[in-house]
Amino acid sequence: MSRITAIGLVGLVLAACQPVAEPAPPAEPAPAAAPAPAAQPAVDTAWAAEQDRYLAVNVQPSDPVEAVMWRGVRCDFLGSEFGGDNSEQDRAINARMDELRCGDELLAEARALRGTLAGAPAAVARLDALLARW
Repeated sequence: MSRITAIGLVGLVLAACQPVAEPAPPAEPAPAAAPAPAAQPAVDTAWAAEQDRYLAVNVQPSDPVEAVMWRGVRCDFLGSEFGGDNSEQDRAINARMDELRCGDELLAEARALRGTLAGAPAAVARLDALLARW
């Protein structure tokens, strides 16, 4: 075989081996668009403001609404620190939560205070934030 024929055959083989553009795979259906995040409810915003305010206060206020809000913030914070392993820290947290009357007692006091102060919209809004959180 001549050199020209051999080069021609190699060229044909190489041309035949060139990659061919494959057809695009079928498009998968687009996932449903996630709903746009709703604006953070006013209750969550109000609660965050209460947390910022009361975590810096170390003494329970004398005003009834202030006192219930302060206790709610403290109870919420202590609840986040609870590990659930019955460690010394958990026992101390439970004792402190008992002192603050966290849980059902706090909710009952907040509801009673809300009913008493039904004519004060600012106080009711603050207590609603506490009740919504708990």
